[in-house]
Amino acid sequence: MSQRIAGDTLSTVNLEPVVVTATRTERSLNAVPLPITVIGRPTLRSLGSLRLNEALAEQPGLVVVPQVNAQGNGLQLQGFNPDYTLILIDGEPLIGRYTGSLELSRITTGNIRQIEVVKGPVSSLYGSEALAGVVNIITEEAGTPQATVSARYGTNSTSNLSLQGGMGIKNLSFYGFADRYSTGGYDLSPERFGKTVSPFTNHTLQSKIRWKPFERGEFTLSGRWFAEQQDFAFEVKDASKTTLTDGQGIIKDWNIAASFRYRISEQTKLQLRYYKTAYSTKTNLYLEPENIPYYRDDFQQTFSRPEVVLNHYSNKSLLTVGAGAIGEEVATSRYGDRSNRNQFTLYGFAQEEWTPMQDFTIIAGIRLDQNSIYGSQISPKLSLSRKLTEAITIKASSGVGFKAPDFRQLYFNFNNAAAGGYSVLGSEVVSTQLKDLEDANRISRYYFDPKLIGALKAERSLSFNAGADVKFSKALKGNFNFFRNNVGNLIETQIVASTIEGQNIYTYRNIRRAMTEGLEAGLSANIGSRFRIQGGYQLLFAGDRDVMDQLRKEKIFYRDPETLVSKRLMPFEYHGLYNRSRNHGTIQVFFMDGKNFESSFRMIYRSRFGIGDIQGNVQGETIPSSDVNANSILDRYDRFVPGYFLLNWSASRKLGKGFTVQTGIDNLLNFRNTIYIPNIPGRLWWISATFNLKSNKHENNK
Repeated sequence: MSQRIAGDTLSTVNLEPVVVTATRTERSLNAVPLPITVIGRPTLRSLGSLRLNEALAEQPGLVVVPQVNAQGNGLQLQGFNPDYTLILIDGEPLIGRYTGSLELSRITTGNIRQIEVVKGPVSSLYGSEALAGVVNIITEEAGTPQATVSARYGTNSTSNLSLQGGMGIKNLSFYGFADRYSTGGYDLSPERFGKTVSPFTNHTLQSKIRWKPFERGEFTLSGRWFAEQQDFAFEVKDASKTTLTDGQGIIKDWNIAASFRYRISEQTKLQLRYYKTAYSTKTNLYLEPENIPYYRDDFQQTFSRPEVVLNHYSNKSLLTVGAGAIGEEVATSRYGDRSNRNQFTLYGFAQEEWTPMQDFTIIAGIRLDQNSIYGSQISPKLSLSRKLTEAITIKASSGVGFKAPDFRQLYFNFNNAAAGGYSVLGSEVVSTQLKDLEDANRISRYYFDPKLIGALKAERSLSFNAGADVKFSKALKGNFNFFRNNVGNLIETQIVASTIEGQNIYTYRNIRRAMTEGLEAGLSANIGSRFRIQGGYQLLFAGDRDVMDQLRKEKIFYRDPETLVSKRLMPFEYHGLYNRSRNHGTIQVFFMDGKNFESSFRMIYRSRFGIGDIQGNVQGETIPSSDVNANSILDRYDRFVPGYFLLNWSASRKLGKGFTVQTGIDNLLNFRNTIYIPNIPGRLWWISATFNLKSNKHENNK
């Protein structure tokens, strides 16, 4: 791949790899002054990952966390919950956060060319939801000459079949991809009715067309369609009884993106884009064995965005300016009515990439969002990169991120009988609903003063990242990054009351001040011509700054579980926010024997963490909170989920021209935690075969 050098429009230089997410322009990875992880096609192939969550889980500093009732996986970046990371496909946002997180397993890796993960706020370019960072999934290009068939089978009757092909004819290029994925699910509690994850089948179709009608202009049209059907069987357990249910869940997701690029001059380029996407899910459960309707849930969301972007190159700088409009609409049974909720956003952004001297880059950017619900937000950012020597490059960035309250946090009016019985009320409806319950004498206890719950404010973060890339030798490289994120008005789930039937009522509130900080480090070493070892480590501290102030003032206590005597909690005894591990690390060992055989061992470690306000239960398994001493914070005297190791292995062999066989075992040690980590099913073996009729030019890009 190549990148045009600013100020010299006739020159190009080979750069590997090239990234686009951090700046919206093609940049060498070494030149980007931000912490960024790049996962290329060769790495995805070596890992044998089928779905996006599997690929991300093996990267340092990326923690894939389970969602409620094992119904999905989200990504935690620098201590932020999955809600704060924007997921893009070819630069366009993926929607469907009806439980707060995007389900990462919706995305197949079969047609991914590169994954770029930018850590830290990127709201100056991408707006809301990019407070923690951005994951951009870049799929194969139209016109890439290839024709590939791949099949795989493994534990739990899991199978995958994919086909893809691309070609170009003069000024017209095509690409098509089809994927079918199915699994029989798995059961971590065989003594109970149903499975932890029920059987499901999904299909993905994607196509791209690129047309260059004249020298300076290019049209691109792409579309993606996804559909999934899951056959549920649940055991629902509450304080009084156990209920058996079964039913079906359906997910549909489609998008279409059109763009026109025009080179106005050798220094100026214009891009016009339009993106439209829709997501829907529907769940129907019935009582067993009577087949009586028991539970119904549906959700529909649409998103549309026109955008214009202008790039202007000069001698030492690249100016990027853009503007657009976003229209969103949501309708769901979880709002207690069938009324649609809408919001509209106008935005504009500008970014200057300036190289005042060789090996020194400054990037400054700002974005203004004007939203129909949460008003205006300004998001500035400043980044620096300086190559001190041939071996050391230092990088630093600081920026403001924001995340607006979403439809769920504002308007939920939802009672979930299918997960043990609980209610979630958005901030706009909680006061009215609590008053109605009070008038009906159904409130048994308040855990939080409802008078303290008001209109939600947009979350804001001030973040700082600083680090260095170091070449210790030709064979040994390292990278180091320190981060600090101060968050104002952090939106967290809050249990507010319980009913006389024993059902908890949850809502959302702003935490005035929160923080996450830590250190990320990575090393990569080539040992001879056959071995490559790489590893990464993240040290994380995440906490409520108001709680930390109260601890310093000696105002927080805990109850000794044996003596029942209240004692003062010391600052060092405070662990921090729930569901955050202090330590996380990965080690990967790759072996290649010539061009025909390769193998890898990979280890993932996550240290202990606490569980907070969990809603409901998983297949009849009640999930106890970590807060055993009832002081509403996570401290050393509470219950923790133990740390764990995962060990994965894979090996592949080329048996002939274009034909490759690969096999592997994930979770070799057969680690399982039925209650707290239901997204890890135990030991999984698999075998796959791939036949390439034509070569893919990206396959050899390391």
